[in-house]
Amino acid sequence: MDSDWVVDQTRVYLIHPLREHFSRTGQAAYVSGGSFVYYDPDREPVGPDFYVVLGGRQEGQPKWVAWEAGWLMPATVFEFLSPSTEVRDRGEKFCIYRDALRVKDYVLVDQESLRIEVYHLQSERYVSQEPAQDGWYELPSLGLQLGVEGDRLRLRTTHGELLPTASETAAHERQRAEQERQRADQLEAENRRLFDELDRLRNRPTD
Repeated sequence: MDSDWVVDQTRVYLIHPLREHFSRTGQAAYVSGGSFVYYDPDREPVGPDFYVVLGGRQEGQPKWVAWEAGWLMPATVFEFLSPSTEVRDRGEKFCIYRDALRVKDYVLVDQESLRIEVYHLQSERYVSQEPAQDGWYELPSLGLQLGVEGDRLRLRTTHGELLPTASETAAHERQRAEQERQRADQLEAENRRLFDELDRLRNRPTD
């Protein structure tokens, strides 16, 4: 079972922001976490903590079955390391993602330290990637960057804009609505002032 932190991290800070990002950009993708990926009818499925299938469709399905979707496989996979899963995440799953699913970007994250490891598939091998000077990693499979903000993993655009969570989007919308209301109030006040001034000029006694 995933920890509450992992569930919260994936749902709030990865799945929702990335689904909204793809919705805005018009790119088809299936974004999920904590669910099974069936990649071979003759083998047991794997259950990534978080994964993205580019070209997939978000149709409410609780799992990803590759042979029912044109054999599309995840392009990006995250696993959150724990004492009970680290050996498998670095061993068996590492090989499955590299050799069977051909996952382009495999990300390992230590839940305690939030230390990130990014492996990019190059010539059938996973090559460890180094972060930029600011500590953020490129994820070519998504065209985005991955880093840590506070105690959370976050995704951002190559221009440095964080993909917002649902609450951040709602707060932004409330702020924008308040700014619009203030502008409307200011415009109404200015109109009243101009009408009052015009009325004063019209009623001013003439010599």
